[in-house]
Amino acid sequence: MEYRTAVTSAKKLSLKLMMVIALIGFAAGAQAVSNTEHKPETIAEQAYTYGLQQAIFYGQRWIYTQNDAASNDIYSGLNRFFWVRKQITPDFPVVTPNATTLYGSGFLDLRDGPVVIEVPEITDRYFSVQIMDQYGIFRMIVGSPFNGTKARSYILLPPDFSGTVPADFPTTDIVQWPAKTAYGVVRMGVETGSDAEIKTINAYQDQITMTPLADWLSNGHKGVAQADRAIVPGDFPIPAGLPEYAVGQVDKQTAEQYYTLLNTILNDPTMQVIEDSLLETEMLAQLETIGIGKGMNFDWSKLTAEQKKALENGFKAGFESVRKTLKTNLINMNGWGIVRNDGGFETRWMDRAVIADAAWAAPDKNISHSGAFLFTDADAKPLTGDNKYTLTFDMNDLPPVTQFWSIPIYDANGYFVANEINRYTVNSFMLEAGDLVAKDGKLVIYVQNEKPTDPDQAKNWLPAPAEGFRFTARFYGPYAPLTNGTYNMPKVEKSL
Repeated sequence: MEYRTAVTSAKKLSLKLMMVIALIGFAAGAQAVSNTEHKPETIAEQAYTYGLQQAIFYGQRWIYTQNDAASNDIYSGLNRFFWVRKQITPDFPVVTPNATTLYGSGFLDLRDGPVVIEVPEITDRYFSVQIMDQYGIFRMIVGSPFNGTKARSYILLPPDFSGTVPADFPTTDIVQWPAKTAYGVVRMGVETGSDAEIKTINAYQDQITMTPLADWLSNGHKGVAQADRAIVPGDFPIPAGLPEYAVGQVDKQTAEQYYTLLNTILNDPTMQVIEDSLLETEMLAQLETIGIGKGMNFDWSKLTAEQKKALENGFKAGFESVRKTLKTNLINMNGWGIVRNDGGFETRWMDRAVIADAAWAAPDKNISHSGAFLFTDADAKPLTGDNKYTLTFDMNDLPPVTQFWSIPIYDANGYFVANEINRYTVNSFMLEAGDLVAKDGKLVIYVQNEKPTDPDQAKNWLPAPAEGFRFTARFYGPYAPLTNGTYNMPKVEKSL
């Protein structure tokens, strides 16, 4: 649907839409924009939750494909993966990372046609390939838990593709993509972290390719090894100042920068809006009233002082609302908070904004893995390295998963902190290998800043940062109790 057509339709249907909303309401999490008073401040606040995911996507795409600064280790260009080739440590500049997987990630560019992703046979470990659109919706999730371990090739088709799909692809591996841009992430389980295992995983990484169809065809219907391809930089429009707020996501953004970026996004032809979405169409129509939209030139300097104040207040309210919702609107699992990511990001703007802000590129649905946040101890007090804690599992009631579980520890901002034993997580692989010791049917993890003097406790030591810290547990292949909050996840108990 063309944007102008959508806006015209919205104006004609607005009264009808409000009647429908009054009769049936929206699903939980949807942002009801049509039945609110259209004040600039209200529109600005809704625009924050509506556009946060897209804004971070845009900033990350710039980092991966356009920021060629020598200090940018993840610069990889279009249709190429940036690979994490060793276990993640505190020097890795990504919020809430997971040391139990090795990653690969990159941005697909479908403006010139389809892109082919090839994956070799991988039979000895968990792996997945997941492709996300600009709205945070993972429209392709494949890998060992989903469709097997055999070598496969997938082809992503852009919206206007009218060519012939090569006969090499079964229909199960043909993906009709709704936009001309996408983000891909590859995960592989790390069980021991030994040099030999990392070498094995690196060999798999070298065989995974992301290749434009034209190059794939000219290479004999095979993917081109990434080492043999030059970096192709992105050429997407960037408003002045993006480098300042792309890194670190939104913490350093101003209202001027955010709304200028949102206008740029809505004018970027690769960032198509969701087709036939009445809710989004109404949001776009409201954004036009504050000068943001397709074909519009948003200029902060031309706003009145009153208009600037309204947008600044809306931006601040949106930012604070997302941060508050992260901690207050989670599914309670015995004190641990599960994000409500059961799909529906097309309309559940707050849900997708929370995911984008707390753990950008985490799946929008729990079929891959789920996560649980913990910010406080069993007495609802903030976690701090000044105290000693225990986390106790019943060996007959470990987290129910088909793959593995992992519990990383971070500082208050979500980053690993260096420690003397280079341990940043505890996981089921460590338990199976005997690196963690269970006694009397219990697995007790000792969470504290200083190493325990007791040798048995030291074996189960999870070093805590000296100051505030938090957890973001991962459950790969979760059973229902880990997604609906009925699993009895142990609390973190303060010890004497």
